[in-house]
Amino acid sequence: MKIGFQGDLFSNSEEAAFKFSKIHKIKTPCFIPLISSRKVVTALLNKEIDYGVLALENKIAGPVQETLNALSNKIKMIDTLTLPIHHSLFIKNKDSKIDSITSHIQALKQTVKYRKEKFPDIKELEAEDTALAAKKLSTGQYPENYAVICRKNAGEFYHLYLIDENIEDDKTNETLFGLFQLNE
Repeated sequence: MKIGFQGDLFSNSEEAAFKFSKIHKIKTPCFIPLISSRKVVTALLNKEIDYGVLALENKIAGPVQETLNALSNKIKMIDTLTLPIHHSLFIKNKDSKIDSITSHIQALKQTVKYRKEKFPDIKELEAEDTALAAKKLSTGQYPENYAVICRKNAGEFYHLYLIDENIEDDKTNETLFGLFQLNE
């Protein structure tokens, strides 16, 4: 069974996809990172995946507009689950100087107070996905003076340098995810 998810490997959506596969006892799931909600919905409509996982709403940042814009009446939600969400701040190397912080818009909204307190004059840039931002910093697609907000496991996997963890503005931060399939 192919399960497409919004985000890249090591994203919160991948974690949700993994948990849904366990809950629904999906044997031999194949997890497919599709980065955006639109790509997940398109893959469902084109029957390229059997299930799609989308972030619906975050406790701090509210509804995930990207998902709301992508939804179609040709797909149906068959389950939901809530995951605790924790963010970490990484740089490329221990000596990297930060002049910009990048992440998915939802992660930026969930860390506003932290960034205003610790980095009041740093420019913020929106990325397609938190884990993809970590990958891009690691592979040189972002300048070395960027910092990224992502899950701790993403930054560690890409051998980035951890500045701070659990930087979400509310320590009880969580996101509601939906499991979708074609409405046939």
